[in-house]
Amino acid sequence: MTGRRWFAVAVAAAITLGGAPPAMADEAPVRPSTAVLNGDFEAAAGRPDAIPGWRISGTPAAAKVIAPGNDSEHALQLGSTGRHDVTVGQTVKGLADGYYTVSLMARSSGQDAVYLFAEGSNGGEARTALPVRADWTVVVVRGVRVDKGTLHLGVRAKSAAGGMSTIDSVTLTRAGGPYEFLQGGDISQLNLVEDAGATFADETGKRQDPLRIMAEKGVNIVRLRLYNNTGPDHPRIGFPNSYLPDGYGDLADNLDLARRAARYGMKIQLTLHYSDYWSNGAIQDIPKDWRSVENLPDAQAVDELTSLVGNYTRDVVKKFSAQGTPVDYVSLGNEMQGGLLFPYGRAWGGTETNLFRFLKAGYAGAKAADPRTQVVIHLDDAGNYDKYRWFFGMLRDNGVPWDVIGSSYYPYWTQKDVPTVLPFFDTISREFGKKILVTETGFNWNPLTSYGEPGQLENGGPVPYPDTPQGQRDFLYELFAGLKSVPDGNVIGDLYWDPVMIPAEGVGWEVGQPNVVENTTLFDFTGRALPGLDAYLYNVSAGQRKTRP
Repeated sequence: MTGRRWFAVAVAAAITLGGAPPAMADEAPVRPSTAVLNGDFEAAAGRPDAIPGWRISGTPAAAKVIAPGNDSEHALQLGSTGRHDVTVGQTVKGLADGYYTVSLMARSSGQDAVYLFAEGSNGGEARTALPVRADWTVVVVRGVRVDKGTLHLGVRAKSAAGGMSTIDSVTLTRAGGPYEFLQGGDISQLNLVEDAGATFADETGKRQDPLRIMAEKGVNIVRLRLYNNTGPDHPRIGFPNSYLPDGYGDLADNLDLARRAARYGMKIQLTLHYSDYWSNGAIQDIPKDWRSVENLPDAQAVDELTSLVGNYTRDVVKKFSAQGTPVDYVSLGNEMQGGLLFPYGRAWGGTETNLFRFLKAGYAGAKAADPRTQVVIHLDDAGNYDKYRWFFGMLRDNGVPWDVIGSSYYPYWTQKDVPTVLPFFDTISREFGKKILVTETGFNWNPLTSYGEPGQLENGGPVPYPDTPQGQRDFLYELFAGLKSVPDGNVIGDLYWDPVMIPAEGVGWEVGQPNVVENTTLFDFTGRALPGLDAYLYNVSAGQRKTRP
């Protein structure tokens, strides 16, 4: 532990009573002799500046017990009307070796940072930032490993301008295994914007590699989107002037970005568009170099495309592995609820069986290249139960293998807030027995782009945060805390879109078109890091960072 003196308590109290969040299905309460001491803050103190079982450091006056609590008489309040930095923590001893989850109930008016932390033997504390919410919300830290019977836990709150948070029902449960929350973003456009003259800086204005800035803030995975070929010779079918910049988004560019990310220890999520152009539910163009199949009878064309998908997926994943940047997660298509390789692989209209063949070939190709690579099937519209049950039920019933469900969640596009999508992720994960990776998320930090027009997100949808830098940060605080609270750790991460596509000369969603995501990035119009990156800093997983911010 760096820069911290802990109060080791003689742990002899019972597990926290009323109002505690329920134990997750893969977790069990720790036996009473090793419970959190005074986790419900009901034990009386002999003096106002002391809380039995807990050590207060920093700004002692910013920590006190108040009434009422969460379904109990008392709770811990952290904060003040002025500057403060206070930590309330304790050491739990006598634990059996294994993995643990720490949880609490919280509500917060918002501070610069307020987070639950826990540290075992992984090295470095795991954190979850408290969401800015007036109602009581569960907050969870997962995957804390104990090897020598001791675990440190607590809550820290700091602010330059005041704010209050209330804490109650701190509990400790035995977990079924490790957990790492994957928090990152799509960097596919990074080389493009930098080559067009964009530069990046940390929050102090110091110019740096944006990947270094992101890594130091806690980003541990990047998303890369791969097109078969780009440039004017590979336009969208039927639209000769619609194409992506030559030399960007292709294999060489993606391999370069992977090497850059690997320097900072980041994992790789690779999306294969199986196209030369943007693909989604409505557009799934066959790559130009594969279009010779259009001269074949349909049955032969499907056979050929099946072989092309399998071989291409295998060869691409192999090339990433060969340069020392293995693909941790590969997505077979981008928001491909409509299918792949139109018209042969639509998800309805009698061509579903072709789609199943394409996906089976892609899965086999990925596993042949690297059996450790997890295969993702990615749909849009998080919260749409019917769509996900229809699509993944169809895959399951027809023997299509996959490892992870990918889901795009934008409050604007889905018109759903965080509390609404969390039960959806839980339900879909349980019904199909797969973990969820939120493959796209975005929120405005400014209502308009640098050229004064709305971007792709007209507003923030039903979430209670404004289109400001602080609003973007607070949205991410709530989202990450919520995703980590889904039972059994069934949501494994979130990938932001797009953190780095800031304004640069000539850069847009296609050649000749404007940049419609520059007001949703994690860097401002000048390239300076935004407060939204603090959501990553205060949500790191166990073992990710060894020093406190």
